[in-house]
Amino acid sequence: MINLSKSVSIDEFLQRIGSQPIEGNTWSALITSNLDGQQLVDDLQETLSIFAECEVGCFSANSETNTLVDKIINATEDYLILWNFEEWNKNNWYEFDCMRSSLMRKRGLVLILSPESAKTMFSYAPNIVSWLGFRVYSFLKDTELLSFEEIQERLATLQEWSGYTDSQIIEMAETQTLPPESEYAEWLVLLERGDLI
Repeated sequence: MINLSKSVSIDEFLQRIGSQPIEGNTWSALITSNLDGQQLVDDLQETLSIFAECEVGCFSANSETNTLVDKIINATEDYLILWNFEEWNKNNWYEFDCMRSSLMRKRGLVLILSPESAKTMFSYAPNIVSWLGFRVYSFLKDTELLSFEEIQERLATLQEWSGYTDSQIIEMAETQTLPPESEYAEWLVLLERGDLI
């Protein structure tokens, strides 16, 4: 099971998207309550194109698996937002997982999931989950970017937790010896070195 302890605002999430490689099938997921889903999708589609520097498409998954996969395959946009998975059951997720080779994107894709649909995905779509890796976040509504003081406080917590300094983290990222835990990726983003992730 992926650790969902990392909560992000939309601003923090967009910073992470902006730090991803230009080329590559990079998937992320935001876990949010059903009530916030539509608003989150609207906000994301509006701003994601700026951060990802490409066209962004948006598809609702409230249909058959094959229909959604066809939409993804035929999409002209480099980056996609998929949402409204509430009606999907374990069979839908299993089928989606089996069709993963058809789902490769030039840039990437964001899944907007309720806690319930995320739980089903984790159970029945192991390959999709492996694509997500540590890029699964709980969405914090109505929060802005961290203040300078909050960033310094979080960096101090990370330093105490790991025993490393900021410069050691950057050096390890540059030499690709950074441990895989998501806290290290967060650390680089806080240092404004998301390019090293």
